[in-house]
Amino acid sequence: MRVPTRWLIALGGAAVISVTAALPAFAHPLGNFTINHYSRIQLAGDQVGVHYVLDLAEIPAFQEKQRIQDDSGYLDRHIADLARGLSLQVDGKPVKLTVADHSVELLAGQGGLQVMRLEINLTSASLSGGSHEASYRDGNYAGRLGWREIVVQASAASLQNASVPSRSVSQELRQYPQDRLTSPLNVTQARFRFIPGASAAAESTTVSQAGGVRLVPDRFAALIVPKDLSLPLLGFSLLVAIVLGGLHALSPGHGKAVMAGYLVGTQGSTRHALVLGLTITVTHTAGVFALGLVTLYAANIVTPERLYPWLTLFSGVSILVIGAALVLTRTRTAFHSHGHDHGQGHVHGSGKTGLTRRNVVMLGITGGLIPCPTALVVLLSALSLHRVAFGMLLILAYSVGLAIVLSGIGIAVASGTALLSRVRPAFSLHGISRAASLIPVASAAVVAVAGIALTAQALPGIR
Repeated sequence: MRVPTRWLIALGGAAVISVTAALPAFAHPLGNFTINHYSRIQLAGDQVGVHYVLDLAEIPAFQEKQRIQDDSGYLDRHIADLARGLSLQVDGKPVKLTVADHSVELLAGQGGLQVMRLEINLTSASLSGGSHEASYRDGNYAGRLGWREIVVQASAASLQNASVPSRSVSQELRQYPQDRLTSPLNVTQARFRFIPGASAAAESTTVSQAGGVRLVPDRFAALIVPKDLSLPLLGFSLLVAIVLGGLHALSPGHGKAVMAGYLVGTQGSTRHALVLGLTITVTHTAGVFALGLVTLYAANIVTPERLYPWLTLFSGVSILVIGAALVLTRTRTAFHSHGHDHGQGHVHGSGKTGLTRRNVVMLGITGGLIPCPTALVVLLSALSLHRVAFGMLLILAYSVGLAIVLSGIGIAVASGTALLSRVRPAFSLHGISRAASLIPVASAAVVAVAGIALTAQALPGIR
């Protein structure tokens, strides 16, 4: 009785893992793909000023640096494009915002990469006296991940009402509230009513140079940074990368629930477990290099963070289809075996399961399809620091650790499945045999649930 109980507990744990969203450790608090926006609308005298800030995390900052270096006129054109993306209307009529000044600040990011803080000051033409109804909209980088915040402040003018607050909760993108990291602020429009000052001139808004965001340390990305790479340090770094890859495999996601459910549901062997673990790892690693190429050469066509929801959706739907088919197969087998148990006093074999190497490889590909953002940071850092070979070695070592742990989990599950198949005949009394025969059905259901969870996770990000 203890063996089926143990397996049911294990399946329960796998089910919990399957519905837990994968939360990789990012360097930037909101993710190293994000572009974060802040607008401070300043009502000063008879003018409206806007202090506009963009906080670019490591990956978009890397891309912007490449564009600035490749094209001397890019930054000026980009500033003009950003200004056109900000719209101000007063009393229903558009009011042009003119760039007064701007600055670009590069701050230390993760893995030798930098984050970028771009600040722009804009002003409107002089407005007539009396009460005005105004609206403001930030249309830049629509659809991209990130924090969006707008505040309205008044100096030498009277602010009568506003749809947004007067103080920034993120300290102008310098310190994001911890309780809002999983649900970032998303304010792109503001409405306000004001009366300009009778004779005061617009106050100039200076560009602040004070510090950047607080970055979350990432040990794997830190391995690429040391300036002097001696042979002992190289070996130690690769060893640490292997350990970190193994620990990464234990975090939520990475197909562990899918692997466990599939191997139990099909009564897979140790060889199947090894193939499945290695396939997940190879796919996971290949995705990093593919996403790196997209980041470098195709970001104008599709941004990396846009690919993640689609990859997740494809993976989720594929796993759901595999799980649903497996549930039907194992259910038929379980009831067929139960009928024989009543009619002949014993349980026959598990029947046809459709377990082939091709099926195992396909499941491994879908389970490992979503690449690791941390490894992508290491790859881009290696390119930036001109350490491509070292970066690739680190990613390969990281993948070895991932493969060891995932394959170990699969082998443990496969060994337990073999043990379960040997002891099942001993549980032929008091309905225990039927309970044991339903374990593969429950395992197959775990695969289907994992597919549903991934699909549900992907859908909100599809645009």
